[in-house]
Amino acid sequence: MKFKRIFIAACLMGALIAGGCSKQQKKSEPVLTKSQVVDQTKKSFKSGEVIQSIRLSTDTSTQIVSANTNFGGDPTVFHITNQTTSKGKTQSSEEWINMNNVYLNGRSSWYKAKLDKLSGHTYAELLEAITNNTTMTDPSPKLVKAFKMKRNKNTYTLTADIKDQKLMKDAADPIFGTTGQSAAQEKVFRRVQKYGKYQNMTVKAVVKNKKLTSYNLFINMKLGKLMKVRLGQSYGNFGSHAFLKVPDSALNAKPMPKASTKKGSN
Repeated sequence: MKFKRIFIAACLMGALIAGGCSKQQKKSEPVLTKSQVVDQTKKSFKSGEVIQSIRLSTDTSTQIVSANTNFGGDPTVFHITNQTTSKGKTQSSEEWINMNNVYLNGRSSWYKAKLDKLSGHTYAELLEAITNNTTMTDPSPKLVKAFKMKRNKNTYTLTADIKDQKLMKDAADPIFGTTGQSAAQEKVFRRVQKYGKYQNMTVKAVVKNKKLTSYNLFINMKLGKLMKVRLGQSYGNFGSHAFLKVPDSALNAKPMPKASTKKGSN
């Protein structure tokens, strides 16, 4: 009788252990459709990192202008490292941008100026180009249709190769309009946009565990017979700069000398 009780108890213990293990097993995530994955890319984001770039090249020379940007905070603040590479040499500059001013690192001192006078674009245009990129947040039906999807467990990759002229122009416009480091440079980019011919655009978005982790688009153009133009916009690290603020060292900046401001607006 004692043996029977021990046997029953052992069976009950085994059942409890088995039941506990079954509860701990995770249910596999349902496979997402392409439409569901596209919906994940549409979700708005308030902070992250993006590199905007414009490359002009011929058979003999290449010039690259890029803006490596961290963005975040409330209201949104931008911390930008600008780079211009030409003939094997790279020049860099650092700036902070808020709703009121752009703050430039002059190495020994910080200087402040109005963004539109210095760069040729406004805070609102920069905000629209980076945090409200409609290629991501409101993709056209043509782009959604062009997307091809691959899945690896809970990671989904969308890719598209686009030749639609309107889609390419709409995607290129904010890059041409906000990557310039001076008003003069931005005028040059606008001329390139006006006379260049769009060739194709590639788009790649990666969604992992139902969250957008990266988004890249590149647009290829031709200007005349010799020059090639390549624009890029690459996003990542979403949510990484939610509390971004302009540092006090920059906020205590001196007014930009008038000669420098005029130089940027010519």
